[in-house]
This record gives sequence, structure tokens and C-alpha cells, in this order.
Amino acid sequence: MMPVSAAPRVTFLPNERTVTAAKGDTLLDAALDSGLAMPHDCGGNCSCTSCHVQVIRGAEWLSPMQEPEEDRLATSPARGPGSRLACQALLIGGDVTARILGDRDPWSAAAERFLAADLADEGPSGVTERRHEPSDI
Repeated sequence: MMPVSAAPRVTFLPNERTVTAAKGDTLLDAALDSGLAMPHDCGGNCSCTSCHVQVIRGAEWLSPMQEPEEDRLATSPARGPGSRLACQALLIGGDVTARILGDRDPWSAAAERFLAADLADEGPSGVTERRHEPSDI
């Protein structure tokens, strides 16, 4: 087990940026509070997998995974050893190293593409012309 530091430090890969966090912060909190951009499409509510990380070291210093996180990660094609959602992994002690994977929820990505296509078809009157039928989704 790694030694416990006074304040947990989190190293985010691939940019190898190390930040200091507080016990009780999530990995997402640690990233955002330090100015590190981390996707979090649902606002950190365990409703997507955009804050998906792979914990490389220090998993023992994170809260145990709960059922909602387990269920959400089951939808990720990138799930592997050490997978966690940064919005759910609470720092409980020592230092952690995590690789930001940043999945995009396939439903969110599909909705964004659909809305972008519809907005691009705005007619001269400002009314969106519908090109898509429900079966196109």
C-alpha cells in the first residue's frame, strides 16, 4: 500500500498533471478545481460515461464502486481493469494516478449529431425544416 499523504494528490494521464485534492473530493472535483478540463456531460450525476477514467495506481485510496456506477460503466465499450467514473470515485486517502478516457455516451453523441443536422437545415424564415423521420434515428 502506498503511504498516505497529508492531502491526496492525483496524477492525471496522459498529460501527467499532478493536482492536490481534499479527502472526500471526487476525481472529477480534483480535475475541475485545478483547472484541468475533464468531460462531464451529465454534470457529474452518474448519468453518462464521459468522465470515464482508468485508475492506474492507488485504487485502494478511492471509495468502493457502488451499483449505479457499476451499471453505468457496463454500457461503456472502453471498460477495462481499473475503470471508474471520475464523478463517483471519492478520494479517501493517499495518492492516485488515473488516465482520462472520456467516453462519450452513445445516446448523447447521437442526439448531438441529430440536433446539429436539424439546426443546419434552418429555412429562410428561421423555421427548421424537418429532414429526419423517426426511423432515421
